[in-house]
Amino acid sequence: MSNLEYGYLGPPGTFSEQAISNYCASYGGSTTACGSIRDIVEAVIADRVDLGLLPLENSLEGSVNLSLDLLYQHPELKLYREIVLPIEQYLLVQPGVGKEEIKEIYSHPQAIAQSGDFLAEEFKDAKIIYTDSTAAAAKKVLESADRAAVGSIRLAEIYELEILAENLQGDLPNATRFVLTAKKDKNFGSNNHLGEAAASDFKTSIICAPEVNEAGVLYRMLGKFAEEDIDLTRIESRPSRQRLGEYIFYIDLKGCSSDQHLSSALQEIKKMTSYFRLLGSYPKTVID
Repeated sequence: MSNLEYGYLGPPGTFSEQAISNYCASYGGSTTACGSIRDIVEAVIADRVDLGLLPLENSLEGSVNLSLDLLYQHPELKLYREIVLPIEQYLLVQPGVGKEEIKEIYSHPQAIAQSGDFLAEEFKDAKIIYTDSTAAAAKKVLESADRAAVGSIRLAEIYELEILAENLQGDLPNATRFVLTAKKDKNFGSNNHLGEAAASDFKTSIICAPEVNEAGVLYRMLGKFAEEDIDLTRIESRPSRQRLGEYIFYIDLKGCSSDQHLSSALQEIKKMTSYFRLLGSYPKTVID
């Protein structure tokens, strides 16, 4: 079993903690709560933790832009594993509190967005207040009986709260994709559940920017993957922050970068870009 240290978005009770705790139950390791996504990256870079768990994408609300931006800003980082966690949102209150008493609802912006339809219909007069995490929202509920929090069922156990409503996200499938990141010069030795040492199907992620910003350039770049019969699983654009109208692209592909066809396509793409970075090839864990 692993003795690695994992940083996650805390405090205990967040979906991030649920994901990494489940992962450690299978592969070992210990965990450290961090106050923000930025704090996770700083802890990884400063070697206070071996790997950091970053929330990257939610099936209902899309990408977590801060995580994408931090991966771009820190070229020393590499991706080593993907973890997919099904998400169920609950409305949590102090014991005995009724719906009519709720005046304020607290949670992380992602949790609020995922529960948006329910909150708009059932609590249209309540004030929505964003917090750094769902666990921070649960702590706010402890301070006053007219407050509620949106978060995981584990928060009810940790903070002795009562479930006022469940399945806030409705019938749509709700899952969050996390990635484990570490410095690319790390040697994880016998930890064969990480990176290309794992026995699994792989996903490869890259960041790139076209060398020339002109009509059809992205089409021609993606065509290189089609020529090698490589499936794209995701493409996302973000501002480069260098000049208006200039973008970088995050692309996820099926396969490992050491595979002949994918390696060939990546070499062709690299020739067409002003910026190219292989974020990593890594396996996936789906939590039931």
